[in-house]
Amino acid sequence: MNKSMQKIRILKQPKTLITFLAVLIFISITTFATVALANQSTIKVDANVVNIRTGPGLSYDIMTQVVGGEKINVISEENEWYKIRLSNDQIGWVASWLIANTEISAASNKTGTIIGESVNIRSEGNTEATILGKATKGTELTVLFQQNGWTQVQYNEQVAWVSSDLIEVTAETKTATPTSLTKEDTKVPIQTITVRADGTNIRSGPSIDEKVLVKASKGDSFTYLSTAGDWYQIETADGQKGYIANWVVDLSANKTAAPTANVTSLSEATIVIDAGHGGEDPGAPAVTYNEKEVTLKTAKVLAARLQKAGANVILTRDSDETVSLNQRTVISNQAAADAFISIHYDSTENPNEASGTTTYYYYEKERPLAEAINAQLQQNGLLPNNGVHFGDFYVTRENRQPAVLLELGYLNNTVDQSTINTDSYRYSIVESIYQALNQYFAP
Repeated sequence: MNKSMQKIRILKQPKTLITFLAVLIFISITTFATVALANQSTIKVDANVVNIRTGPGLSYDIMTQVVGGEKINVISEENEWYKIRLSNDQIGWVASWLIANTEISAASNKTGTIIGESVNIRSEGNTEATILGKATKGTELTVLFQQNGWTQVQYNEQVAWVSSDLIEVTAETKTATPTSLTKEDTKVPIQTITVRADGTNIRSGPSIDEKVLVKASKGDSFTYLSTAGDWYQIETADGQKGYIANWVVDLSANKTAAPTANVTSLSEATIVIDAGHGGEDPGAPAVTYNEKEVTLKTAKVLAARLQKAGANVILTRDSDETVSLNQRTVISNQAAADAFISIHYDSTENPNEASGTTTYYYYEKERPLAEAINAQLQQNGLLPNNGVHFGDFYVTRENRQPAVLLELGYLNNTVDQSTINTDSYRYSIVESIYQALNQYFAP
């Protein structure tokens, strides 16, 4: 080979290498951008089975279910609900407390702006796909994914595609518009208030201390007038004005009554667990411990078990602190709890007079919950079972949510007190309550 040919080959090799590296870098960047865009709002389902609903609330219909461990993409967040895109490109809503968002926060999808004059929005990422509609220049759409020259977007509450050449994706995130009414203003055009439960009080003023004018039934709807703190002023059909607490109603932006919440599984339920006594109130004494200590231990184990099942769990206390009886019921009412469970351990005037567990309820409508829990305690409990009884306790009487009080053994009974403060007993109690709630909330 002559020197001139060698020189030409030497000059060509670096150019070829540079070209190859440039292509490789371009592909890497493109791939990274695509993957990053697709994964930036991925969340993992934490509960065993989760309902996907048509809107952000338990009042909306169930469209499908996903199982534990499955990953889904978040579009936005609204009122503790995630708007998600499923693997089959359906769009639905899931309660945020049912999933572990371990990768990135919600509402982090990018915004795309249409740059063509009139752009086709298609059902799939190809020119042969069905045209779902057209978007004019300047239209902003939430971008979900990009691949092979096509951009997946949210269009009219469904997943759609647009040619990537016709949409400009920006770094600006698209955030959800809040729909809940704030105390300061009424930006949402609320027209109708719908009651969630039977026996809901309508009062003369915005406080639980005000006179009860009338009691409303589940599904009753009223005209919204104004907001006063945590209360809505409403007008009844006969023109009477009153106030109703915001934690016991659903809102509608038109004259049609809002659908009432419909919990169909434990994973969608809000459970308030009340560890009896605490702080300055030790409760009943045992030989080496007080009631307040074992109620808290039991409440914490129960909370962990229910949270593992996907339930939204609220503890009235999670440490040795004083919490008034009124505070406990307020926590339940404001959370619109689907079940309130007060944990206690009993005592008698004389030692060894009684033994075992007892389940109490106040309102007749709460008897099914009490019976469900008691049946499991009777079947699986390590101590005798004394059945279901009416009990006039403040935390059940003043509670507008389904409430029961459990006495889980006698601290001045020799056999009971040696059993109560053990892990095996706590686990048997907790598993019994879990099984009961699982059945209670089943459709």
